[in-house]
Amino acid sequence: MKRFLFVVRILIIPLVMVLYVGILFRNLNEGARRSLQLQKDVATADKVHILINIVKADLNNEEVTARLRFRVAGKIAENEITPSVNLRFLVGFIRGQQEFVFRRGQRMTPIEGEFSLDGVSNRYPFDAHQTTLAFLVTKPGRAERPVSAAAPAASAIPLKSLVKSKKQKANPAKQAVPAPAAASPVVVGTTLAGTAALERNDPVPISYNLTASIPGIKFRGETLKGAHEEVTEIQLRMTRADNVIVVSMIIMVMMMCLAMSLLAMVLYSMVGGKESTLLPLSLSVSLIFGLPALRNAQPNVPPLGAFSDYLSFLWAEFIVAASTVIVVWRWILSSRREKTTENSEAPKDKS
Repeated sequence: MKRFLFVVRILIIPLVMVLYVGILFRNLNEGARRSLQLQKDVATADKVHILINIVKADLNNEEVTARLRFRVAGKIAENEITPSVNLRFLVGFIRGQQEFVFRRGQRMTPIEGEFSLDGVSNRYPFDAHQTTLAFLVTKPGRAERPVSAAAPAASAIPLKSLVKSKKQKANPAKQAVPAPAAASPVVVGTTLAGTAALERNDPVPISYNLTASIPGIKFRGETLKGAHEEVTEIQLRMTRADNVIVVSMIIMVMMMCLAMSLLAMVLYSMVGGKESTLLPLSLSVSLIFGLPALRNAQPNVPPLGAFSDYLSFLWAEFIVAASTVIVVWRWILSSRREKTTENSEAPKDKS
């Protein structure tokens, strides 16, 4: 038995060193496993190339921030960053400006904005989120046609209604006045421009190069093929990186181990009856305030109430609090019993 323990002690140090070096080598290329490089090119000469860089992803607040830079090519370009025609760029930002006009002969300045995320951050560290980046670039096309004051706005009428109205003109007996819909010139998601805007302007082909690399978040993405070819849509999916999940699980196991070890110490001191209560009491009080700090050490952990809290933190905090109460009441009852014994054994004064 002694020889076995000696061999185990000798092997522990090399085993720890091998594990340490292996983890270091695995994390050397950790950035490549969680990053995303996505690109799309178009065969036409006249196009707008967008360089998209995901600079921030706040999964707890359901927002992702992208920085966009523009390049033009073909007949619509004076040079690489200056268009020769007026270009209108529409994007599905959740706040701020959603339509940008780049004047001909003027430099196309970079823009930055936030896109909304769909996901449940309370499932940390196993939560998943996704968003759709939608872009549309147009240039002046056909001349704007006059609109009668009695007729509803063209941008407010869906495309199907326009086709139907043409058929009704051919057959006056079946003609009916279409009900005007609420005008929405900028819509996040499927379409970014109204029907009238697409009739007056010609869409410009878009190519892009998307880069996403943020520590702690794993990116996946693809180009969507929707019903509207003019709109470029990119779907991004985000999850916690593998190292974040591992660190979070280790911290959760640590909290439960500390709480259960304290409970075992308290129960042993109660059975023994002679051990001092000072050590369990000081340790339990320290853990009451130390466990929240350990819980917040998890990378980008959401506020209290996440799924991970029900796995370990809340249970650990409850066990530590219960252990503290047991130690305190054991000390109170022990002190009361000792005082009663001293009073009963004290000699009575004889008058």
